[in-house]
Amino acid sequence: HIYLLSTSRSALELLDLDVANCQLPKHCKTMGQSPSTAKLPEEWKSLLPNIKRDDIIRSAKRVTISSGEDRTIYLDDEEFDLDDRVPVALAILRDFPHIKDVRFKLVPGRMTEEQFWGSLFGYLQETVEADRVVENVVGKLDMDMAELQIEAKIMQSSIDHDEAAAATAKSLLSSEVNDNHNNSSDNSTQDIPPFYVEEFKAQEEHIHRLQRSLREANHKIRKLGLELHKERKKRHSEGVERESNTTENGGTTNTSDNTTLQHRDSIGSCPRCNSIISPSKQLHKGEWILHDDCREFLKLDDHLKENLRKEKEKRINEVLTQMKFILDTDDLKDSYGKWSCCESEEYSAEGCS
Repeated sequence: HIYLLSTSRSALELLDLDVANCQLPKHCKTMGQSPSTAKLPEEWKSLLPNIKRDDIIRSAKRVTISSGEDRTIYLDDEEFDLDDRVPVALAILRDFPHIKDVRFKLVPGRMTEEQFWGSLFGYLQETVEADRVVENVVGKLDMDMAELQIEAKIMQSSIDHDEAAAATAKSLLSSEVNDNHNNSSDNSTQDIPPFYVEEFKAQEEHIHRLQRSLREANHKIRKLGLELHKERKKRHSEGVERESNTTENGGTTNTSDNTTLQHRDSIGSCPRCNSIISPSKQLHKGEWILHDDCREFLKLDDHLKENLRKEKEKRINEVLTQMKFILDTDDLKDSYGKWSCCESEEYSAEGCS
């Protein structure tokens, strides 16, 4: 039996749940659907097998408990009610037994039952959102695995074909050389030359290495997507907070970021979170006034513009080279200066003595 705590407004009630049969006590079957019919989202099924203890601990930072007597659980500032999720929780424990081990290590020593499930559901929801961000950038991660499986089937088909060809060739050779030893030749046709055995093993190991590399790459991409998703949420919340402060102060602000948001009419989405900006925030009453330098540049002939661009690029490269010592390293070979003996301005220049 697995003991799962169910929250209520008055106190915590201990529910005795039979995970193997997925049955709830009679007084708990009023929550919509029974655990035996709870269906997990397909996106969760690909994430749950890889969830580790550290993932739950990191996600627990998003779960908070109110200081009142009811001890309400909040996930990302929204109330989290475990009662409504008991069928799904049981389905997770039923289909992914290793989650029981993770839960056993964390509850109650490291966190409460509600905190554990809040952290787990929060991790799943956030990771799914991160995968969608990655999908918009690089496509579905599962597509690579499907292509690899097709490649593996092709290689396996080639292996089976080579096995059959080797057996047939050896059978014909044995029948021609050993006509008087039919019994021994029949037995020998079942043997495969060591060369083919080694070749088959090498190809299988290659397939396993590819699959392992793909899993690792997908894991790294998913982590990057999760970081990108968190950064977008953070920037969006900061932008909303600044906009709220601007409204409270009568619509005026000295913040450069807000000024940028109010005066960028060449984009159709928020530079912070990529959400659509309403047209009312993109319009200007006046007209764009060119700087004198820009106006003078536009008056130049095309060949003069090109020459000026090259000069500017050359100057920028010189500045970047000089600043590399300050920005990237403190190695003398990257510094700028000159030799006192020969006035050479390259540290690695050939000696003059």
